[in-house]
Amino acid sequence: MNEFDRYGLATQRKPQLIPPFIAELPQATNGEIAAFDADGTLWTNDVADDFTQWMISEGNISGDSWDEYMRIYADDPPTGCRYLLTLYRGKTIAAIGERVTHYWEKLANRTWIDDVVQSLLLLKEKGYSIWIVSGTPTLFLLPLAEILGTDKIIGMDFETEDRNGEVGLVTGEPLGIPCAGEGKALKLKGLIGSRDISICCGNGSLDGPMMEMASKAWSIYPNAEFETYSRQQGYAVLPRPADFEEEEKFLLREEGEA
Repeated sequence: MNEFDRYGLATQRKPQLIPPFIAELPQATNGEIAAFDADGTLWTNDVADDFTQWMISEGNISGDSWDEYMRIYADDPPTGCRYLLTLYRGKTIAAIGERVTHYWEKLANRTWIDDVVQSLLLLKEKGYSIWIVSGTPTLFLLPLAEILGTDKIIGMDFETEDRNGEVGLVTGEPLGIPCAGEGKALKLKGLIGSRDISICCGNGSLDGPMMEMASKAWSIYPNAEFETYSRQQGYAVLPRPADFEEEEKFLLREEGEA
């Protein structure tokens, strides 16, 4: 029998992977929130990059700006997250959404971080509202509502316009607050109202501001710099495994700094 479902998730629960500080959290009583970053936290891959590279390979969008995106991200990750939206300029939300569905159902190859996924599932069972908060476009992550049963997905939102009889054309600009770095915290503050964020899980500096909003925070596979910061903040840390492979765009940043 296959141990994994069609999305590569383990079908068997693994309570031994759940850290005590999460297992010991009480039942949620007032809609308390458990917030999770996506890329680098739920899985080691990067959905925004993987999906975009596939869209380029299929001829659905132009790859002319890919190198510029990587350069910008290396210098300024929040700006890079915003710049990725420009690669979809002129496409309709409906057309991108169809490709997203196909990608997740047929092609997505997530390397899930089991400790985090198992913890998320337990928190959901305990009544916590599961929010995904990411610098990846929201549209790319919508299948998580079905896959993990998440309650809310917050990411970069595409600004759209209707033009020449076409509806929902992407302008290349973000709609509302760009959800990266400080923007994650700002967007969260505008949405949670009086609710508490009981636990927040992230993997790097783009998540730092929103992790500071939570009662407890968990730093997932952080690099050396963010691990030091996390321990100084008193966050729990899930260290990188020996065979961990860094995302390409972060390797590019390190080379540029050398």
